[in-house]
Amino acid sequence: MIYIYDILLNFNDNLYEFYEWEKNDFIYHIKKILVVKVDTELIENILYNFIKVDNNFLKLIYNKTEMFSKKNKYIKYSCLFSDGYKVIGVLFDDLGNIIKVSDLLLDEASDALNITKRCNLIKIEYNIIRSKNINNIMTRRELSIKNYLLNEFNRIYQLDDIQEFKYLYFEYFNEFCNDINIIYNKLIKSLEFINDNHFKLYDLLKLCNERV
Repeated sequence: MIYIYDILLNFNDNLYEFYEWEKNDFIYHIKKILVVKVDTELIENILYNFIKVDNNFLKLIYNKTEMFSKKNKYIKYSCLFSDGYKVIGVLFDDLGNIIKVSDLLLDEASDALNITKRCNLIKIEYNIIRSKNINNIMTRRELSIKNYLLNEFNRIYQLDDIQEFKYLYFEYFNEFCNDINIIYNKLIKSLEFINDNHFKLYDLLKLCNERV
């Protein structure tokens, strides 16, 4: 294990590529963090499953991650995992569960991969708790819009607000419908694949809700 210095990490439940980071994300400015070389199987399991590592590994990385911060200067359990081809930041809880992961900026990922070449492979004991429900088709923004619209469609349906539904239905399908059940079911079904019309509905609903 070797340290890498001065990098940015954006920890989330699922891995978001660096180009999907958003301005409201909390970005960790890391002063130093360990690079741990692992096999590709572990990398893939981290991305697609909930993982728990053994306590011995936690002891190795305890307080080894330092931030550029006056408060909470150290992260108790964190490191970078790399198989020499991909690198991810990992955040653990006190029990060894991986609770957050992060991509790296392109140049910083390249530096970490170069460091990996000088590291010895470490075999980590871990258990797969369960698989993650990950949508690999939609981008982070598309998923966010889908969840927002889903909540809004359910809210409107529960309020039995046929006028608002008729308006949204026309904006999306460019046709009229007076049956609230048909409107609801067709709008819900449309969320299987997010398109420009969903972005338009999202902007309309956000604007309306901000005025309330």
